[in-house]
Amino acid sequence: MFIKYLQDFKWESVEEKPYKTNDGSFLNVKRFEIVKGKDIEFRYFEIEKNGYSSLEKHEHEHIVMFIKGRGLVLIGSEIYEFKPFDIVYIPSWMPHRFISKDENIGFICIVKSNRDKPQKLTKEEIEDIISKNPNLKDILK
Repeated sequence: MFIKYLQDFKWESVEEKPYKTNDGSFLNVKRFEIVKGKDIEFRYFEIEKNGYSSLEKHEHEHIVMFIKGRGLVLIGSEIYEFKPFDIVYIPSWMPHRFISKDENIGFICIVKSNRDKPQKLTKEEIEDIISKNPNLKDILK
């Protein structure tokens, strides 16, 4: 299989798919399945300025490489600033969220094809994260 890169973070024959059912837990997120193999998926996500992904956890781990813009990533109770080509590893059950501030961001995410569904954090889990890092209160809305 060969997938040709076109321009502006678009690939030949790759269409945008819904990120998730919009339940208000995320804002301005686009999802593109570049390759969906038998055992692994290679996906591209884009979050528009001032947007964010859902705050979630799940059993499956994943690896993310940021390739567009600068933003923030929450992993557990820590927040990191990223720039293009920084990489994060998110272990099993680790709460996480991707956040765009002043510009659109884009990242590649690699996961297993057969995986569990993400779970929202409970109110208690969110309070626990805030107790460890009070600066995260606004990010965990």
